Amino acid sequence: MKKILFSFLLISAYFCSAQSKKDIINPNTPMVWFGCDYSNAMFTKKEEYTNLDQILRFFVDNNNIVKDVVSYEQPSGALKREVVKDFSFVTVKNAQVDWHQVYSDDLAYKLSDETIQQMIGELKIDKQKYKDNIGLVFCEENISKTNKSATIAVVFFRVNDLTPLLIKHVSYKPKGYGFMNYWSYPNRQAMYYLRDIKKELK
Repeated sequence: MKKILFSFLLISAYFCSAQSKKDIINPNTPMVWFGCDYSNAMFTKKEEYTNLDQILRFFVDNNNIVKDVVSYEQPSGALKREVVKDFSFVTVKNAQVDWHQVYSDDLAYKLSDETIQQMIGELKIDKQKYKDNIGLVFCEENISKTNKSATIAVVFFRVNDLTPLLIKHVSYKPKGYGFMNYWSYPNRQAMYYLRDIKKELK
């Protein structure tokens, strides 16, 4: 009996660790949307920003916007499946950012896969609560007034071992009135882009 139980646990562990990109669109695999992580974002160029010390407020406001947009713009609507939302981990992490360090003149700034892997680990996600889930997070990259664009890494990962399953770098032009609406627009476009990911994985 013990051997049977042990074998069952091994098989279960194998299938959990064997989650693949296809499980992103598998409605039987639970998914949680963790929000927008600005911990390694850069705003370029520094001289073009006038609200330097207020930028951390934007991190909060943007996450509030993307969390509350209409349902068809949400990841659940784009992927046509149930997606739980929990922005508590990015909220804590974004609050720890030093606003003095988020400005750069590197217009080509981009996150490496290694940095993204590190960012996922630093979210300190409750792996027990979200055991066997696939996680989704937007790792913000380069918010550029000079280029009039924002680049974002759309990242799906296994919560069990925090391994990325899919990383897509996307770039969109900002749009709207006021700093908050203007720079949150690319994130709404990135959520819409999830429809293309769904088509790609079918």
